[in-house]
Amino acid sequence: MGLLRQRLTVCDRPMNVISAIARVSFFAAFTLLASCGPNRPDPSNAAAFTDRASAQENQGLTVRVSVLSDDETRRYFGGPTSNANVQPVWVQVQNNTDGAVRYLPILTDPTYFAPLEAAQHLHGWFSGKANALVDEVFESKAMPNYVAAHESAAGFVYTHEDGGLKFLNIGLLGADKPRFFRFVVPVHGVEYAVQSVDFSKLYPPDKIEDLTLDQFRTKLESLPCCVTNQAGSGQGDPLNLVIVGNGVDAIFPFTGRGWRLNEPVNLASSYRMAKAFVLRTEYETAPVSPLFLFDRDQDVALQKARSTVSQRNHLRLWMAPFTVEGKKVWIGQVSRDVSVKFTTKAWSLTTHRIGAYVDQERDYVLQDLLLTGFVDRFGYAKGVGESTPENAHVNLTDDPYYTDGLRLVIFLGPEPHPPLQAQPLDWERPAFAK
Repeated sequence: MGLLRQRLTVCDRPMNVISAIARVSFFAAFTLLASCGPNRPDPSNAAAFTDRASAQENQGLTVRVSVLSDDETRRYFGGPTSNANVQPVWVQVQNNTDGAVRYLPILTDPTYFAPLEAAQHLHGWFSGKANALVDEVFESKAMPNYVAAHESAAGFVYTHEDGGLKFLNIGLLGADKPRFFRFVVPVHGVEYAVQSVDFSKLYPPDKIEDLTLDQFRTKLESLPCCVTNQAGSGQGDPLNLVIVGNGVDAIFPFTGRGWRLNEPVNLASSYRMAKAFVLRTEYETAPVSPLFLFDRDQDVALQKARSTVSQRNHLRLWMAPFTVEGKKVWIGQVSRDVSVKFTTKAWSLTTHRIGAYVDQERDYVLQDLLLTGFVDRFGYAKGVGESTPENAHVNLTDDPYYTDGLRLVIFLGPEPHPPLQAQPLDWERPAFAK
């Protein structure tokens, strides 16, 4: 009996040690949580970002915007918001008109954060007083919804975090008509692939031909059917999208509908891609593999990520060496990624598999942009070449696809209007409209 008691006592010691370690760990974690919490907000540094604000004026309305850096956010609000994907944007509206205007933050970010929602991410577990100070700053410094006649208002809209470039739409609704202000603000963070493109050097200005509408249609029909690999020896996904709109203005309707720019393909982005694939998480700015037109890879890539990195809507755009009616032309390829597969045709040994019926994604873009109100005209042109499910074409990684063979052409305008006012061009008709 004594031997048994001795053996039990010896065997209990490791459990006692583990229990003691657990208690110490618990109290250490408790102490850490109790000590963690926001710092005292310090709005006195506002000049650091207001002095560098970008400004635009239009018919009695002046708008200024500035995007806070991580350090400025940490000091102003009492802690970092980037961990929660929140990026405060400072907005000021000077209203010199005779009527009040309403600010529409949903046009700045379709899924913007409410003030207390953004503040919650800085809360500590046992920091009630500090949390209340943070809440007060986030709420009191939010951009007001209304700006009275001949008055000025300023504050923050709490947007999702962007890296490299921030595309900002500021929409103001007055008694006569809405006014829109568009800003592209460089910000600190992961750079986007488009930032390496010098658009001013793509073509000599005297070599860019301006076309009439009829000439434009003929030109579109004569373009290659598809993108190629770098050597130009293989045909890939169909060039099934054309956007007409001046410069960066052509990008804003996409960003307003939740499309995101992509990161360049490098070791860092490849690691993030692999991590997202393994964990089955989304990656909103995932890199897009290079495909080629006009002897170069895409100038701009945009994507709408779904719940996992394996699924996304994505498109590539190339600025064309011609214009139509004085407006720039972007030739595009759009498809829907539905899964990831292994391949020996990519250095990363993985690639996305596209949905076979590519016309669905082409027409998704039309629906998406119609909802912005900026589509003036749209139509369809020949040039891709028809393929059927029974005799499908394949892209560079052997994914089959079929199509009615038409290119969607969208003319974007400077001012929004009801979607049903967009004018269809009397060009080709897709199969479902015949």
